[in-house]
Amino acid sequence: MPEKEQDFRGVSLKRELVEQVESFILEFPQYKSIADFVHEAVRLRMEQIRGSQKPRFEQFNYDENGVKIIDRELHDLVQVFIKPDGITCSYHKAHDCAHIDFALSIPEVRKILEKKRKEGWKVPEV
Repeated sequence: MPEKEQDFRGVSLKRELVEQVESFILEFPQYKSIADFVHEAVRLRMEQIRGSQKPRFEQFNYDENGVKIIDRELHDLVQVFIKPDGITCSYHKAHDCAHIDFALSIPEVRKILEKKRKEGWKVPEV
């Protein structure tokens, strides 16, 4: 008969840390066991880390020629150029990518594009 997948997995902790948790639980009895405390501590720490993470893209600056974007995945600045024949990403050398999608989500860049389109530039509608 195949073994049923278990809902729990073991994790090894140093004896000193386990003893500290045991003492903590005696002082704060809202935790029923070491596993209860560790489960809560790990869940809270993951929420804390996720909450402090910055998004992959962030606007660095912009002007009539385009926008510079901080790309934390690439650890670099990426320039999205606004030119009469369209919008181009300096990193991908393309007219359609995640950097351009992000640039098009920035209200100030959208205003620039609307102005340029009225001047006859072939920039994307936003």
